[in-house]
Amino acid sequence: MNRRLIWALLLIALCVLFFIFTGGNTTVEIFSFALKLKTSLALLLFTGIGIVIGALLK
Repeated sequence: MNRRLIWALLLIALCVLFFIFTGGNTTVEIFSFALKLKTSLALLLFTGIGIVIGALLK
């Protein structure tokens, strides 16, 4: 395994720990549409979107 892969796996593990210990609800507002989600699911959703964007830019 190269260093970039190890760093990526460590960052993913930190995100997972952060999501596990984050509680509560949040509201995601996009234009006039509001969506109420658990905070950990909202963070997971936007992390996934960031991963997809990063993979497409690579």
